[in-house]
Amino acid sequence: MNKQKGFSTLLIVIIIGSIVTGLILYIGTAGLWSVRGSIGDKNSMQADQIANACAELALESMRENNLFTGSSNSSIGASACNYDIINNGGDNRIIQVTGTVGNITRKIKITTDSFNAINIVSWENVGDF
Repeated sequence: MNKQKGFSTLLIVIIIGSIVTGLILYIGTAGLWSVRGSIGDKNSMQADQIANACAELALESMRENNLFTGSSNSSIGASACNYDIINNGGDNRIIQVTGTVGNITRKIKITTDSFNAINIVSWENVGDF
């Protein structure tokens, strides 16, 4: 009788231990995915901010030199941005901006139609140019 009581106790301990181990693994994995998601969200917001700052640099370049067309780039730590100013005829310009943080990239397309003062016709986030 005692052997069966000991066996039953051992079986219950193994089952409870397995359940607790499974819960610990589940909670640990869920926490890891949560941290990874928040890092991705942070990089996404930073890429948006870098792209917007780079767009402002492009507009400043146009303000300083109305004839400027071409490209420029900049980097801040692990972040990078570049912009292209394209002459679309007359005073019309298209500015294509890319901001990158880690493996996250954000793109902005800006259309202007005058220099004195710069008139922004559109400013939009795009998937690609």
